[in-house]
Amino acid sequence: MLLTALESIFAEARTLQERFAACQACGFDGIDLREGAGEVTLARQWGEHYGLKLGMIYSALPIPFLSETAVLRAAALDLLHKRIDQANGVGARGVVLVPVFGPPRIRSRSVGDVREAEMILLEVLLTEVEPWLSGGGAYLAIEPLNRQETHLFTSPMQVMRWLERSRPTGVVTMADVYHMEREGQDIVQEVSGLGDYLGCIHLAGAERGLPEAGTTDYPALFRQLAKQGYTGPVGYECRPHSTDDIRQSVRHIRQQMP
Repeated sequence: MLLTALESIFAEARTLQERFAACQACGFDGIDLREGAGEVTLARQWGEHYGLKLGMIYSALPIPFLSETAVLRAAALDLLHKRIDQANGVGARGVVLVPVFGPPRIRSRSVGDVREAEMILLEVLLTEVEPWLSGGGAYLAIEPLNRQETHLFTSPMQVMRWLERSRPTGVVTMADVYHMEREGQDIVQEVSGLGDYLGCIHLAGAERGLPEAGTTDYPALFRQLAKQGYTGPVGYECRPHSTDDIRQSVRHIRQQMP
């Protein structure tokens, strides 16, 4: 497992280099990047300098992937293509994608539940993404959220079952402790059924605090991940905290890991 941190959680760090330095000082193995800004091109350099792996790049699309018009969807596809190219360019493991935040953008008169139409549209769009994900580079990790943030995917198992049916190349799911707890899901049970479809897992406490502040059974979660042979990113996705607090949290979390 690769213990990583989202680069924005270090409250005192302002520049990308300072965030890499803080990440190393706190004891992480790698770092996750917020989006494909120009500074990301320096990520490989800073990663090598500080001995950090590149975990995930957040796609952070300003245009919903499942937008209401073909023009908007084409623009979102173009941005996602750039994120995947950037992930490959810096050697990141993968790119995180939320298909749609909030309510549905599209309408359908032929189905009773618009999510059916959205999943078909998502499958079609991902066939256009497949050529960018071939060749053993970065993969695409679909992130399920909670019902306050999306109407579509709210469970890692839900994403996995959809992936089993649609079978897009280079696409996996991710799991987020924060969202799973908001949904009242059994985290270990959710993760145990994902197998090779799990591409990333995020850790956070209540209200996006540090992981140790929550009620998650991290020893059981990490035992399950080890049992599955999971070697991917385990990333802190939290609100900004001081370096000292993060360092202490990392020590606590590493004590729970096999």
